[in-house]
Amino acid sequence: MTKEPTYTSKTGKDINYTFMLSQISHEINNPLTLIYSTVQLLSYRHPELNKDELWSQLLSDIDYLKQLTVSLSSYNQCSHLTIESSDITLLLTDIEAAWLPYAQQTGKQLIFKYDDQLPAIECDSLKIKQCLINLIKNSFEATNADDTIEITASAKSDMLITVSDSGKGLEAKQLQHIFEPFASYKSGGSGLGLAITEKIIKAHHGSIQVTSKFGSGTRFMIRLPLYQPK
Repeated sequence: MTKEPTYTSKTGKDINYTFMLSQISHEINNPLTLIYSTVQLLSYRHPELNKDELWSQLLSDIDYLKQLTVSLSSYNQCSHLTIESSDITLLLTDIEAAWLPYAQQTGKQLIFKYDDQLPAIECDSLKIKQCLINLIKNSFEATNADDTIEITASAKSDMLITVSDSGKGLEAKQLQHIFEPFASYKSGGSGLGLAITEKIIKAHHGSIQVTSKFGSGTRFMIRLPLYQPK
């Protein structure tokens, strides 16, 4: 049996990335705001522009840049946590309710499995939710109709949350850089979603690991301490 390639998050790169992305975000945001205002003014003065397919493409490109600056800002802020006692069962229930209609619409099987009595953990629940949504979104994008996406959670010495799918999987060379900023292997992706996820988990003194085999799906494993170190 072939062993699945594994990538475990590494430390030591965050400081340089954070400074670089902070500068990029600042430099992009100012002219982008002016461009967006100009486009709105042109649209008001010349309504016929809205019928041109190139105008639609221009608006789409501007929207992408806006999303990119939001992602850059999110990356810069993801280590700033608001720690409180959080009910992981409730968090998972909310996520399941939000994604189930989309799973039914796309013909995919969405499965949640977790202990009835998961302990509360000290974490920033909004940022942990952001991480799980990032991973689930990736799973939906990597799967086809009739594929399965499964989220599990259990607690022993720590909190273990997994997000796995039966989708197309990743190649070994993709796993080597999967958590690095701008490492994207899908059309239109910014390459920041997994970088943000890793940084949030590390800020919680946790770890994230991924196993995948091309053609056989992907599995992300998040471990979080039950109690935050003092």
